[in-house]
Amino acid sequence: MRDRTLPHRYRYLALRRAAGHHMPLGPHATWDYITGRAGDVRHDEGALVRALDVLEAGRDARHAELAEFARRRSADKRERHNRTVTVEETRYRHGWRWPGPDAHDATLHTVTALWEEHTRVPFPGKVPLADHGDLVELDSTVAGVVWTYLRRNGNLHPGHRPLLRIRLNELRNLRLAERGFIDASLAFMRMEKMAELIAHDALPLIRRAWSGDAEHIADVLLSARAGMTYLSRLHSDEETRTWVADVVLPASQVWVAELRGRIAGFACLRGDRLDHLYVTPAAQGCGIGTALLDQAKKARPRMLRLHVFQQNTAARRFCERRGFALVEERDGGGNQENPPEAHYRWRSIDDSREPEPSGLNESLTCAFPDALEREVRAAVCVLPKARFSPVGSFRVTVGDDRVTIPGRIYNPEVSPRRLEGLTPLQRTILHCLYTRHHDGFVRQHHLTQIIGSLEPWVLPYVVHLVGEYVLEIVTGIGAELGDLDVPGSPAGRAYGRFLADNPRFCTLVQQRVASYWACYHRGEFPRLADYPGHRLITAMRAALTQDSDLRT
Repeated sequence: MRDRTLPHRYRYLALRRAAGHHMPLGPHATWDYITGRAGDVRHDEGALVRALDVLEAGRDARHAELAEFARRRSADKRERHNRTVTVEETRYRHGWRWPGPDAHDATLHTVTALWEEHTRVPFPGKVPLADHGDLVELDSTVAGVVWTYLRRNGNLHPGHRPLLRIRLNELRNLRLAERGFIDASLAFMRMEKMAELIAHDALPLIRRAWSGDAEHIADVLLSARAGMTYLSRLHSDEETRTWVADVVLPASQVWVAELRGRIAGFACLRGDRLDHLYVTPAAQGCGIGTALLDQAKKARPRMLRLHVFQQNTAARRFCERRGFALVEERDGGGNQENPPEAHYRWRSIDDSREPEPSGLNESLTCAFPDALEREVRAAVCVLPKARFSPVGSFRVTVGDDRVTIPGRIYNPEVSPRRLEGLTPLQRTILHCLYTRHHDGFVRQHHLTQIIGSLEPWVLPYVVHLVGEYVLEIVTGIGAELGDLDVPGSPAGRAYGRFLADNPRFCTLVQQRVASYWACYHRGEFPRLADYPGHRLITAMRAALTQDSDLRT
């Protein structure tokens, strides 16, 4: 291909064949990416060479990565006599992913193209009837993750990280083609490819370290400590690298986090103590520290201890937000650098306390104002045990309180007998929670029980449903709130006051309305202005303006 004496058409065909051999994004997506980067390869010789450079850079990075992987597997067999490669790592090594320095650019380019194709195709008409609601929910949730990723210019929203992992596993286990639903299978395969590309680009791979990682681990340690100006420099870089290779790796359980093919963080565990957890400055804020800490918790599920320099306020906030409790503060006599330390401890279960019958923790009390805490606890106690923990959340202001409402809950419905044993206030709390249920029919049923209430803490549950993909829910809200845009109406005043306190939440719901209209309802409502969700959010914004005028 680089031989200028050959006819251009032969070199072009050779490039096509090369892209057919190395196609980490699939044949069409790989070709679209390299030609999109290079230009008109069919007629421009410079573009042909540029496309080859892009392809070779990815191929060389993949070969280097697989060679390193092979060396690690050989060492595994010699030293440990077991398999430490997880299914997740196998998918990462061999799944949809562009290796090398262009990884993020290639992912963003491919996801954008797949998303444009996805928005042109309606939801499959033929799907398993029993799974229809779950498939619509799965499709809309992943679509929301992808849409937000693209809106943020290829940055995954922090709140979407656990959600993406869960939904990607669900996509992988659909098996629609095996049940004869070919069209639906093709549609969800495209959705799975987008989810996998984003996951491999934005989520770290956590794996066990081996001796060949010593140099990279030392690089992470040195770069992370370079910003800790309060630490004395007692050892040279070479001494640090020797210490990592000869002391840390042989004597500890060490995990590394790979992001886009490069080690960006590590965690070191000895006994029940987390000795080290470091992330390179360039990769901080990408969920790597949380993923490494979660891995350490899995390895020590009952208790985990760690020490943090007191001056490292960012690390202290990080630990406290993830369930670690401060045990004591000491002087620096226990470390070489001598800065004072803060000792933290995490316990998975408080042995003196019985787990709640619902399987949910006390964080659900955060979904309502503090004044309702006792009533919320009473309502939560009758919730049947859930198969999964709540997924996602959103935060709003209700009066003087800041509440955190779950994105989805998975508890079966409460039996009528147990529901009758609750007070009216407790039943309303339960109805609010069930409007966050994963089943659209359950959400719709419980919405009808609260739609007439103008309690300030009920309103966020209703407003969030305006951004639903289920048309029956949106039209039901519109039918009940017909006087929303009537000046001075009770509903207008209540919703206007709530939205005035939560402008960002209002904007988010408006964006979701536009997104779901474009994805699912454009055929029935060619104009966005005619879509019931848009009419509702417009009326709510009008109520917001009226409330602002009344206040002034």
